[in-house]
Amino acid sequence: MLERLFTESAGDLARYFARRHGGGDCVQDLVQETFLQMARGMRDGKSPKCARGYLFGIARHLSQAAWAARAVDNVLPFDPAAAEVAAPVADDRINAARETISALEPLQREILELRFSHSLSYAEIAESLGIPIGTVRSRLHHAVAEVRHRLESELNPSTL
Repeated sequence: MLERLFTESAGDLARYFARRHGGGDCVQDLVQETFLQMARGMRDGKSPKCARGYLFGIARHLSQAAWAARAVDNVLPFDPAAAEVAAPVADDRINAARETISALEPLQREILELRFSHSLSYAEIAESLGIPIGTVRSRLHHAVAEVRHRLESELNPSTL
């Protein structure tokens, strides 16, 4: 099971960590530590309902711990927007969407990212964040509605 999960999810986890911590060895170390903790949990009898969601939950906690360690070491925080590898786009709508998403509350941003960047299901998101699936649905719905509303008002101010 763990080998299949690694094959299916290691790339997604690497992208997840890269968005938060930049590139380099740190990303691979975090991916390996995520699977190591998953293996330890399985050895100790933990049987998550949703393995991929549980895996991203471990990744989330490791990411937070890495940030805390950086804060202690007085390292400047990493700007996730600077890690975007995509070529610059001259489309104002994309820039407006990025700004709008960055203005959302952190949990809404994280749910959006897990759903749309990493294709996690609602159940996987609920497992990874440790919240009920209904909360995931509600927060995702409100986040998408908020982004849509803000973008419509920014791009078409005369229609409101």
